[in-house]
Amino acid sequence: MTTPIVTRKRLSVVTSPYFSTSSITTKDAIASDLDSKNKESSSKKLKREQIKIEYEEEKEKEVKKLDGNNKKQKNKKEEKINYKEEVEETEHNNKIKTHINGVSLAKINWREVWDKIKIMRSENLAPVDTLGAESFNQSHIDPIEKRFHILVGCLLSSQTKDAITHAAVTRLKEYGLTVDSILKIDTNKLETLLYPVGFYKRKAIYLKKIAEILKTKYNGDIPPTFKEIEQLPGIGPKMTNLIVQIAWGRVEGIAVDVHMHRISNRLGWVKTKTPEETMRDLESWLPKENWGEVNHLLVGFGQTICTPVNPK
Repeated sequence: MTTPIVTRKRLSVVTSPYFSTSSITTKDAIASDLDSKNKESSSKKLKREQIKIEYEEEKEKEVKKLDGNNKKQKNKKEEKINYKEEVEETEHNNKIKTHINGVSLAKINWREVWDKIKIMRSENLAPVDTLGAESFNQSHIDPIEKRFHILVGCLLSSQTKDAITHAAVTRLKEYGLTVDSILKIDTNKLETLLYPVGFYKRKAIYLKKIAEILKTKYNGDIPPTFKEIEQLPGIGPKMTNLIVQIAWGRVEGIAVDVHMHRISNRLGWVKTKTPEETMRDLESWLPKENWGEVNHLLVGFGQTICTPVNPK
C-alpha cells in the first residue's frame, strides 16, 4: 500500500506600500510619526510667526523713517519761512537806517563824502592827473589844433588806460596831428601809430571819418555844440561832455565812464546799471557847480584808492 503524498499550497506574498511583511506599522510607530509631524508643524508655525514679526518690525521702521523725513522736511520749511522773515526784517531795518523819506542817506550826506575824497585825492597822484584828457589842453599851440588834439585824445581814451592813450597821442603828434595830416595818412600807418589802444582798427576808421567831416563842415575845427560833437563817429555822451568842457570851456553835463559808474554805485549815490543811467541820476541831484569836477575827482579816486578789487 502506497502512502499518499500530501502537498501544501504555497501562499503568495503580496507586497504593498501600505501593507508589508517587512515593516508592519505598530501603534508605537504611528504615535512616533504623529509626534514627528506635530513637531514639524509646530516648527513651521514658529518660523512663520517669526517671519511675520520681522516683517512687521521692518514695516514699523519704514514708517518711522518716513515720519522722520516728513518731520525734517517740515522743519526745513519752517526754517526757510523763519529765515525769509528775518531777511525781510533786516532789509526793512536797513532801509530805515539808510533812507529818510525815501532818499538815500548817501545822497543826503554826499558833501561830507565828497570832502573826504578830495583829501584822499590830494595825497595820491593818479594817472588821470598827468595823462588824462586835460593833458591835451596845451595853451602854447594853435587853438584849432589844440581842440582837435583834445577830441582825438577823448576818442582814443574809450576802454583804454590813460598811459596808453597818452602814448598814442604823443606818437600822432610826432607824426603830425592835424586834420590835414590825418586825411593824408595811410590807414595801415595810422593803425600802427594807434596800437595798442583798445579797438585801434575801428578808431582809425572813426578818426579818418571825423577828419573828413571837420574839413568839409567846420573848416578844420571841431563842432561848437554838444549835439554836433555827439553826432561824430565814435563819440558818445561821456566823451562829448569832456570835449565840450575841456575844448570849449563849458560844463553842460557830467562825463561818466566805467570808473565813475562803479564808484558812484559803491558810494550809494546812485543805484544804476549803465554809465548813461548814472549820468542822468547824478545830474538830477548833484549841484551843477560840481559837475565839472566830479569826473576828475572820482576817476582818480578809482584809479588809486577805490580800485575794482581790494579797495584801500
